[in-house]
Amino acid sequence: MTAAAWAIAAIAVVVAIGALLAARRSRRDAPAVEQSQAPTVADGADRIDAAFEALPITAVLIGPDGVVQRINPAALEAFPFLRTGVGVLEAFGDHMLAARVRDALASGRDDEFELRLFVDGRRTFRAQVVPFAAHGQPGAVLTLQDATQAVAYQDLRSQFVANVSHELRTPLTGLRGMLEALEDPDMPPDMRADFVHRSRLETERLGALVEDILFLSELEAAQGVASGERTDMGAVARDVARELQGEAGEQGVMLVVEGADGLFSALTERMAHTVVRNLAENAVRYAGTGSTAAIRVARDGDMVVLEVQDDGLGIPEKDVPHVFERFYRADPSRSRQLGGTGLGLSIVKHITERIGGEAAITSREGFGTIVTVRMPLADAPVTDVPGAPGRGSGTRLRW
Repeated sequence: MTAAAWAIAAIAVVVAIGALLAARRSRRDAPAVEQSQAPTVADGADRIDAAFEALPITAVLIGPDGVVQRINPAALEAFPFLRTGVGVLEAFGDHMLAARVRDALASGRDDEFELRLFVDGRRTFRAQVVPFAAHGQPGAVLTLQDATQAVAYQDLRSQFVANVSHELRTPLTGLRGMLEALEDPDMPPDMRADFVHRSRLETERLGALVEDILFLSELEAAQGVASGERTDMGAVARDVARELQGEAGEQGVMLVVEGADGLFSALTERMAHTVVRNLAENAVRYAGTGSTAAIRVARDGDMVVLEVQDDGLGIPEKDVPHVFERFYRADPSRSRQLGGTGLGLSIVKHITERIGGEAAITSREGFGTIVTVRMPLADAPVTDVPGAPGRGSGTRLRW
């Protein structure tokens, strides 16, 4: 739920239960009222009824005996099985929720808490129970706000921060040790040169890691892709292959490109280049000496299919389901040695899904790996308009 949606929900809740709390506030200083005594609603019933029905979150009116008396439309949409005339336990099937409502009715005190309910899978809700008294009878309004995404995002954020801290700590520790060693004036020249070389590699890996983290942050902060952007995936594949020819030669891998130009995706050129390069770089670095890595671009109906295949070492079966996770490495030591950040495939998946595509991987240890990215086919950009952007116009698209 967005911040605006949360604000609307909060305002609606205030409107709905404000009249119920008005009597409590007006009688706060009266000595004859016990702490646990709930307020009495004197007027404003019509306004409360209208607000109750209009609430965009689940709202349930609970009677003095703990029985559901009224359900607003949003509640029925979220919990289609709800019905009046039953207890809270029977209505929601949760013992803790039933107990908290019962305690609030008995004490007359508000209660707020989180709970998980099984509705369209396990989901997390923020619950609020506000007791009141009408015509001398106690009752309560129960509201439930779906906080599943917010809780999941917070967990993901905490995990991401922990992973980033770990990934940064490792090279920084190594750098500090090598720099301390370089302060020794008696260090042999060949060892000094080796330490300087390793320090440079660590700083390059740190730089690559920071760039990937910032790129992921940009992807998550921006919504969708710039309108009208189109990129020729075949042309990008050829560009990437030229860039990686030197590294492929060093690794003993033959890198080839198959497919024609003219298949456009709704990605910016930077995004398209990032997707193709991350996949091709993985194949070149991890396929193994003597392997062949192929970048293929083809059309399948209304989809552009990018496939990067190698016949190299492959990935252990236990690691395949996790390779798109952030910072996951099937071979951590080799990945760090070759400068991998553990974010490449995660970035590929994130970019692809933003335009309604999907990324998948199949691999068998000893037989190679195939990563397939499917993206909606986009119309070719207009190139016959003076000044129109495109590869033939001399203007490079930016993101």
